Amino acid sequence: MIWTLGSRVQSIKTAEQSDPLWITSQLQFELLRFEADLTDYIFGSKSDEEVVERFDILWSRANVMKTGKLAQLLEDIAVDTTPLEEFEATLGRVDPLVQSLPVRSAQEADRRLAAQELLAETKQFKSKFRVLSLEIAQAKSRLMLEFRTGLVSLSNAIAYLGIVIFVLIGVVVSILIIDVRSSRRRSHLLEQLVVEANASAKMKDNFMSVVSHELRTPLTSILGGIALLKTKYGEKLDDGAKKMVDIAQRNAERLLSLVSDILDAQSLDEGKVSISKERLNFNSILSNTVEECEVYANQLGVTISLKSSDDELILDGDRVRISQILSNFLSNAAKFSLAGGTVEVEARRNGRWIQTEIIDHGHGVPLDQQSNLFSRFHQVNPGTTGAHKSSGLGLSIAKQLIEMHGGKVGFTSIEGKGSTFWFSLPSANDTETDRIDRAPEIGKETHLMGKRISIASLG
Repeated sequence: MIWTLGSRVQSIKTAEQSDPLWITSQLQFELLRFEADLTDYIFGSKSDEEVVERFDILWSRANVMKTGKLAQLLEDIAVDTTPLEEFEATLGRVDPLVQSLPVRSAQEADRRLAAQELLAETKQFKSKFRVLSLEIAQAKSRLMLEFRTGLVSLSNAIAYLGIVIFVLIGVVVSILIIDVRSSRRRSHLLEQLVVEANASAKMKDNFMSVVSHELRTPLTSILGGIALLKTKYGEKLDDGAKKMVDIAQRNAERLLSLVSDILDAQSLDEGKVSISKERLNFNSILSNTVEECEVYANQLGVTISLKSSDDELILDGDRVRISQILSNFLSNAAKFSLAGGTVEVEARRNGRWIQTEIIDHGHGVPLDQQSNLFSRFHQVNPGTTGAHKSSGLGLSIAKQLIEMHGGKVGFTSIEGKGSTFWFSLPSANDTETDRIDRAPEIGKETHLMGKRISIASLG
């Protein structure tokens, strides 16, 4: 509507700026002046040059009516421009007569004859121009009437549209106010829920921490008692009793490992775990950790193949935590391996990193569970008995400890074919040999190849 209104206003402006009625009147006046000059020319008061000049002005007026915006406007208002076309043709026809008018000094009879011939050609256009002026006036009046009618109609429509817009704005504002109030209520409710959830989580963590601490002491006592029982009365027990004692010891150790994992996870969450870095020989830590895991590997029937490195792998780290990282990855690999299978372990220098790979050829990790593998309490059923299932905390704890050392961790796995877990720790230059443990000789490491080992920490 606004575009239509603007278009019509522009048309009126154009019509007023180039008023065809005024220009047509000027054309009539120029025609009268031309005829007056011809009359004066007959009596010798005007020269032939002045008549020619007046003729050129008359022709220019006619050209204005036939070109530009005025011609387009006349076409838009549907005015018959035939008289203008005929007049322009007549001017072209009589132009040679005008240019050849006798000079002022010629005989009056000659001047009269030439002037009367021109007057006879232009006389008929007086009445035609009056008719043309009347048509233009009527067309202009009609155009103004249509404009006023359209303006009133558009004004009404705009008024109605304005009312609708204001009503819609009111509705939208009302909806926004209601929504804001509702959002505030929901936000307040969510804040309360968050506070309650945080309180519940804190209570849960405190409960787990307290329970774990309270469980560790009696479990330690139980394990100590079982060890004393086996030492003092082991030879006197029959096979059935020995078996029951062994079962009790294994389950107590598993429960103690679970409690330790829970406490470690809790401490990591609360930022209470700190690492004490010292210059270490990674080859030595890897060998010792493998040797310490003999019992667990023997229970699962898994063989660990440790590939020795020719390089002396030196790093700055926490000896206990790095050993814990290795134990968690090795326990995970052993648990997912088939009985009689082999877990391959290799550590090597990779640029400025010491990269360790633990490869198993067991069940592998299903694709839909790989993204959550390092999440806390996430478990993938290794297909073993309940006695060998884990807490789902080992890999999560290992990942956090590796990142605290500035390292990286990852894995690749194909279901049914096995998995490769790797982690990288920053290496250090061996410049302070008095602060490190020297790497064992390669010949001393080869005796570990093919041995059955146990994993101290259940991942």
